[in-house]
Amino acid sequence: MPCLEKIKMNTARRITANFLSLIGSEIISKLIQLAVFIFLARSLGKEEFGVFSFGIAFALLIVIIADFGLITLLIREISRNKKLASKYLSNALAVKVLLSLITLIFAYLFLNLMDYSQNVKIVAYIMLLFTLIQSVTHLYYSIFRAFERMHYDALIKILRMFILAGMIFYVIKNGYGLIAASLAFPLTEIIVLVISIFITYTRFIKFSFEFDFSFSKELLKKSSMFCLSLVFAGLFMHIDTIMLSKMRSVAEVGTYAAAANIMLALIFIPVMYSNAIFPVISRFYVTSKKSLRFAYERSFKYMLLIGLPLSAGIYVLSDKIILLLYGKEYAASSIALAILSWYLFLRFLNVTSGFTLSSINRQGSRVFSQGTAALANIMLNFILIPIYGFVGAAIATLITEVIFFFIYTSFIVKYGLKIKFISLSIRPIIATLIMLFALTFIGDLVLAVVVGIIVYFAVLIILGTIDKEDKLLYKKIKNKF
Repeated sequence: MPCLEKIKMNTARRITANFLSLIGSEIISKLIQLAVFIFLARSLGKEEFGVFSFGIAFALLIVIIADFGLITLLIREISRNKKLASKYLSNALAVKVLLSLITLIFAYLFLNLMDYSQNVKIVAYIMLLFTLIQSVTHLYYSIFRAFERMHYDALIKILRMFILAGMIFYVIKNGYGLIAASLAFPLTEIIVLVISIFITYTRFIKFSFEFDFSFSKELLKKSSMFCLSLVFAGLFMHIDTIMLSKMRSVAEVGTYAAAANIMLALIFIPVMYSNAIFPVISRFYVTSKKSLRFAYERSFKYMLLIGLPLSAGIYVLSDKIILLLYGKEYAASSIALAILSWYLFLRFLNVTSGFTLSSINRQGSRVFSQGTAALANIMLNFILIPIYGFVGAAIATLITEVIFFFIYTSFIVKYGLKIKFISLSIRPIIATLIMLFALTFIGDLVLAVVVGIIVYFAVLIILGTIDKEDKLLYKKIKNKF
C-alpha cells in the first residue's frame, strides 16, 4: 500500500476509534440531559425554569475565568509529549485554585451590582459551584483525550448523567423544589471528580505534585489565547440568556431555553468529533501536512452530511417537537426552535474549523473570529431583544453563526487548507430539499423522522455522494474493528 494511503487509513482509524467511543456515550448522556431539562421545565413551569436556565447560563459563562483555556492547552501539549503529563496536570491544578477564587469574586460583584433577586442569586451560586468543580474534572478529561483513550471520558459522562437524573427525579417528586434540584448538580460532580482522579492516577500517570512557578506562569501565558477563545465563545452561547433576563423576564428565558436546550443536545456531535480529531490533527500539523488536509476535508464533508438534514428537519417539524417534549405551555418556543434550527448545521461546520485552527497553532485567528462574532452577537441582541424578545435572541444567534462561518472559512483558505466547499455541498443540499418535500405530506412526527432519514440517505446514495475514498475508508475501518 502506498505511503499516503497508509497515512489515510491510520488517520481514519484513530479518528473513528476516538469518535465512536465518545459518540455512543454522548448520545446516551445528552438524551438523559435533555430529558432532565424537559422534566425540570414541565415540573417547575416557565418562571422557575427561567431562573434555573439563567443560573446555569451565568455559571457556564463566568467559569471561563477559572478554565482560562487550560484544558485545550493540556490536550494539545500532552498529545505531543506525554512524558510531561504529570507536570502539566499538577501545575494546572495549582493555577485552577487561584482562578476559581477570582471567579467567585467576579460572580459576587456581578450578581449584586445587577440587583438580581435572592432566589436567582442562590441558584446562580449553586450552579457556579457545579461548574467550578466540573472545570477541575475536565482537567483530568484532558489526560484521557491527550492519551487518546476517550472511552474513559465516555463512561464517566454516562455515569454522571445517570446519577444526576436519579437525584433530580427524587428531589422533584418529593417536592423539594428548585434550590434542591440545583444542588443535585454539584453533588453529582463531586462523585464524578473523585472517579476521574482515581482513573488518572492508576491508569495514566503517577500521583505527584510538581509545582513550578515559572512553568505555571508559562501555562497561563500559553493558555491566554485559548481563554480569549472561550470568553468569546461563551459570550456567544450564553449572553443572550443573560440579556433576556434583564431586558425582558425570566419567563422569556424559560421559553427561549426550551428551544436552545434541544440545540445544545445536538451540538455534542461536532464537539465530540472535534475532541476526537483534535489531538490527531495537532500531531499531524507537526508530522504530516497531507494527513492534516485529508482529515479536515473528510471532517467538513461528514459534518455537512449530518448537520444539514438535521437543521432542515427540525425547521419543518419544530412545532410538533416542542409540543411533544414540553407541552402546550411552551408552544411559543417552536418559533425560536425554527429559527435556531438553521444555526445548527453551521455550528457543525464551525466547530470543526475552529478546532482545526487551534490544532495548527492559529489560535489568534480563531480568537479574532470569535471576538468579531461575539461583538456582533451582543450588538444584535441589544437591538433585537427589546423589540422581539426571545425571538430576537434566536435571530441574533443565527446571524452571528453566519458571520462565524465566513470568517472561519477565510482563515482556513488562507492557511492552505482550502477544500472544494461547493462540490462537497451540492449533493447534500439536493438530498435535503427532496427530504423536505417528502416531509410536507406527513403529519405524524415519528413517521416524518423515519421517512426523512430514509429519503435523505437514499438520495445521497443515488447521487453518489459517498465516493470511492469514503467506501475504502469504511471498509478498512470495518476490518480494523
